[in-house]
Amino acid sequence: MNMNVTLIGAGSMAEALITGWLRSEKLLPENIMVTNHSNNQRLQDLTTTYGIQTSRNPELLLDHGHLFILACKPKDWKNALKPFQQTIHLPVVSVMAGVTIKDIENFFPHSHVSVIRSIPNTSAVVNAAMTPFSIGQWVTPVQRNLVEELFQLVGETAEVPEKHMDAMTALTGTGPAYIYYLMESMEIAAEKIGIDKDLARHLVSQTLLGAGLRVQTKELSPKMLYEQIMSPGGTTEAGFKVLQEQKLQETMIDCIYRAYERSKELGNAKPNVLISDKYQQ
Repeated sequence: MNMNVTLIGAGSMAEALITGWLRSEKLLPENIMVTNHSNNQRLQDLTTTYGIQTSRNPELLLDHGHLFILACKPKDWKNALKPFQQTIHLPVVSVMAGVTIKDIENFFPHSHVSVIRSIPNTSAVVNAAMTPFSIGQWVTPVQRNLVEELFQLVGETAEVPEKHMDAMTALTGTGPAYIYYLMESMEIAAEKIGIDKDLARHLVSQTLLGAGLRVQTKELSPKMLYEQIMSPGGTTEAGFKVLQEQKLQETMIDCIYRAYERSKELGNAKPNVLISDKYQQ
């Protein structure tokens, strides 16, 4: 794949993308250049681990890339882009929560910078990420396709209206963390009932993988699938009653909604959904 990417930010999301891109074997280490604000050791660690390039030279960072990936913390993005404010000539692809396309476009008042807002997740490490993305007003079809192709190297993509991107952040961006928490709970339960730790992890991960693949067939809804497993008076029903008594579903809905609110807060905007409406279909 004839594409060079420059990453501004070297945190966990940047590393997940680097890992997935290299794992795909469509990008090589020399195709990737990374910088961060001040952590030289972090850059050295990435170079040692992945063989990628690093630099603090703004001109070199710009000249290297076909795409400029903005992967810093939301609170730091203006400082991160400041050295490039007058010279940017590459499409800017944000992977940050909360910050809008318009925010970034307005940061470059003297040029029509192409801005793409995306929310990949750390499943990029195993090329199984879900990356929703939205395009700004100056993005060309060629640029849009280039970004989609890049993220498809690490998983699935979906183009969505930007008004839904905070919801995407809450659902797919933060979602893996909640699934891992559920898996941890299942592993702990397995150990408590006498199952070896390594075996428990294998059993739980394969169970979750199989359930996800089953839902992806779209033959039956999740509700229909769990009802299909429950027989009256059986083991599934017995455990399910505990989940209902503990209001697990309501708690998970609150969890996703709070993440959505936080994404809005990071962008200095108020949620456009009333909290009383969040359970409505």
